Amino acid sequence: MRTGTLTYLLFLVFYFMQDSCAQNPPVAVRGEMDLRGYNFMSDGPVELRGEFEFYWDRMLNPAVEGDSGEMIYVSVPGTWNRLRKEHPEVTRYGFATYRLIIRLPENVDAVAFRIDEVYSASAYFLNGKAFKYLGFPGVNKYQSVMEFREPLVTSSVNDSRLELLVRVSNFEHRLSGIVGGLTMGLPEQMQTLRQKELFRGHFLMGAFLIVGIYFLGLYLIRSEDYRLHFSMLCLLMVFRILVIHEPPVIESLNINGLTSARLDLLNIYFFAPFFILMIRALFPIEFPEKVFRPLIWTAVLFIALVVVTPISLFSYSLPYFFGYFILVSALFLYVVILAWIRGRSHAPVFAIGLFILFVGTLNDMLNEIELLDTPYIFQYAMFVYLVIYAFIFADKSNRLQVKSMRLAQEVDQIRNNLEELVEERTTALQSVSKQLEKQKKKLEASNRELVDAMNARNRLFAIIGHDVRAPIGYIKQALEMIMENKDMSVREREELLRMVTSSSSITYNLLDNLLVWGRSQTGKLKANPVKFKLKPLIDESLELVSIGIREKKLKVEVYVSEEHFVEADRDQMYVVIRNLLSNAIKFTPDKGHIYISSKRQKGEVLISIRDTGIGIPDVIKNKLLGEEAYVSTRGTQGERGSGLGLKICNEIIQSNYGWMKIESESGTGSTVIVGIKSGRK
Repeated sequence: MRTGTLTYLLFLVFYFMQDSCAQNPPVAVRGEMDLRGYNFMSDGPVELRGEFEFYWDRMLNPAVEGDSGEMIYVSVPGTWNRLRKEHPEVTRYGFATYRLIIRLPENVDAVAFRIDEVYSASAYFLNGKAFKYLGFPGVNKYQSVMEFREPLVTSSVNDSRLELLVRVSNFEHRLSGIVGGLTMGLPEQMQTLRQKELFRGHFLMGAFLIVGIYFLGLYLIRSEDYRLHFSMLCLLMVFRILVIHEPPVIESLNINGLTSARLDLLNIYFFAPFFILMIRALFPIEFPEKVFRPLIWTAVLFIALVVVTPISLFSYSLPYFFGYFILVSALFLYVVILAWIRGRSHAPVFAIGLFILFVGTLNDMLNEIELLDTPYIFQYAMFVYLVIYAFIFADKSNRLQVKSMRLAQEVDQIRNNLEELVEERTTALQSVSKQLEKQKKKLEASNRELVDAMNARNRLFAIIGHDVRAPIGYIKQALEMIMENKDMSVREREELLRMVTSSSSITYNLLDNLLVWGRSQTGKLKANPVKFKLKPLIDESLELVSIGIREKKLKVEVYVSEEHFVEADRDQMYVVIRNLLSNAIKFTPDKGHIYISSKRQKGEVLISIRDTGIGIPDVIKNKLLGEEAYVSTRGTQGERGSGLGLKICNEIIQSNYGWMKIESESGTGSTVIVGIKSGRK
C-alpha cells in the first residue's frame, strides 16, 4: 500500500516536470529568428533564444529606422558580463539595447510574452510601440527603477515581421542583461501554459503547506525537534514556490525589484540553518558538534548580509553561498553514510532522499550562477524528498504501532495473571493503610498536645521568671531596707510597707491567675455552678483591690442591684471580677472613674465594668481574646501584666456558659460586658 502510494506521487512529480523539460525549438541567428515554418498550434510556445543584436551604451529609439551605431551579437538568455573579454568596453554596470527580428507564420494576429529576470530594469517595444515596462531603464543609477519579471504580456500583431526592441539598464545587480529569457506564443497557449504553471504551483504549495502544518502539529503534541525543522522547511518551500510561480496574490502586491531580489536570496539562505538543525536532530550521535556552531553562524551571516546591505553588495553573495552549500552537502553525506554504516533506522532511504534533493539544489544553484541553462527543479526535488520523508515517518509510525500492539498484548497477558495477586496485595495494603492512618491521627493528636504543653510550660516559665520574680524582688528589697535601717522615719516605713502590700497583692493575683490558667491548659477547669447574689461578690472584689483605688485616687461608682442573682461557680466569678477590676484600675489614670453596673436581660445578668482610662487600640483589642497571642501592656504608672487576665476571664465565662465582650476605643476608656445565666431568688 505504502509502496503504491509512493509510486503514484513520484509519477505526479514527473508529470508536472514534463512541461519544464528542455525542447529543441528554433533559435535566432544574427539577430533574426525565422518562425515562418513553425506551427504554434502543434509545437506550442517558443523561447526567444540565440543571437540578438546588442547595442552597448545606447538606448535605441524604436521609431527611428536605419543604422543605430556600433553593434555586436550576444547570446540570449545570458548576462552581458560574458562579453568583457572580447569587448572590454562592455562593463558590468551600464545600459544597452537588444534587438531581434522575428518572422511569424501567416494568420498570427496576436502574441503573448513571458518575461523572466531581466536585470535590473527593462522596456519592451514591438514594431516601434512600447508594450511593457519592467521598472524604468535609465542611463544612470538614479534614473533606473528595478523590476525583474512579468508572468504574461499580450500584444496585437499587424505584420508577419516583428521587430522586438528591449532596453535594459543595470547599475546595482551582479547580473546584467536578459538573464531569465523570453518566451513567446499565442495568447491562448500562453494562458494555458500559465494555468498549468499555476496548477503545479498550487499543487506543490498545498502539499508543502499541509505537510508543514501536519508536522508542526506533531511537534506541538510531542516536542521532537526534527519535526519542527522539517515543518519550517516545508513552509519555506511554500514561500519559494510563491516567489518562483508568482500567483495572482503575489502579483497584486506590486513588489519592487529590490524587495524581490532580497526575498529570493533570503528564501534560499534560510534553507541552510533548518536543514542543519534537522540533520543534527535526526542523527545527533553522528553529527560532529564542533562544526555545528560555525555552520549555523555562517548561514546567519549570509542572511544578515541580504537584510542589511544594498543589492550591489548582497547580489555577489550567491557564488560564495554555493561554496558553503557544497561544504554543508558533504557534511550531510558524511553524517548519513556514517548513520547507514551504524545501522540507524531508515538511513539508506534518507540518503536517497538527500541525494535527490542535492541534485535538484545543485541544478538550481548552477543556474543561478549561470553555469547551467536548465529548468529549475528544486521544488520538485524537494517534493520527492518530502514524499520520501513522509514515507519514512509513516513506516516509523507503523513500526511503533505494531510494537505498541505487541507490547499491549504482552501487558494484557501479564495483567490477567497478576489480577488476583494485585487484588490480594491491594486488600492487605488497604488494611495496613487504615492502621497507619489511625496511628497517624494518634501521633498528630499527641504532637498537638505536646506542642500545647511545651508552649504552656514556656509561657509559665516566662511569667514566673519575670512577672512573679520582679514583685517578690521588690518585697525582699523593701523588707531588707526596713530591717537594716532602724532609724528610718515612720513615713518612709509606711511607704515601704505600702509598696510591699501592693507587690504582694499583685503577686497573689498573678499566682491565682496562674493556678486557674494551669487548670484550663490541662482541661481540669470545671465549673460548679451555684446560685448566689451578685452585689456581695462585687463588694468583696472591690475590697481586695482597694489599695490600688486609693493610690490612684479613683472614684468608683457601683450600680449593681441587690435583686440580681447569678448561677455560676462563685469562686471562678470572683477571679473574673477581680481581674476586670484590676485591669480597669491599671489602665485608668489618677482621679479617673470606674463604673460597675448590672441589669437583667433575657434570662441573663449583664455585668458591665467601664473605666475612663486610656482605652484599647483596635489592633490589640482583636488579639486579647484569641487563643494563640498573649498581649501584655503597661498601665498608666508602668504596671506590668502577664497577658493572661482577659484570656482567663474569657475561659471561665465560657466554662460557665456565658459570654464576654470588650468595647473600647483608644483614648476614650474601655467597657467589658459579661453575660452570665441569671439565677432566680
